[in-house]
Amino acid sequence: MFNVLLPIGKGGFGKVWKVESKKGGQVYAMKEMSKAKIISKKSVTSVMNEKEFLAKLNHPFMVNMTCSFQDREHLYLIMDYLDGGDLRYHLGNRRYFN
Repeated sequence: MFNVLLPIGKGGFGKVWKVESKKGGQVYAMKEMSKAKIISKKSVTSVMNEKEFLAKLNHPFMVNMTCSFQDREHLYLIMDYLDGGDLRYHLGNRRYFN
């Protein structure tokens, strides 16, 4: 469904990839999470809550989830791709904005 372009981030359960839809060429962020890491860190409920929350969310000022899927080893969340880094990175460097 997607062509993986490049890694754009890393988290506690896996990586975030910049991907392109094979149908239409739309660019997304794909959050790939290892099921084994989620289970070993006892975070199944937290990850399921995140997925359910993102599935209900649809707002122009938020990163929205388009779809989700899984295979034997990983969970995948397909979300809006926003170029420029995450807010935590920018707050850590600038502390505040005008």
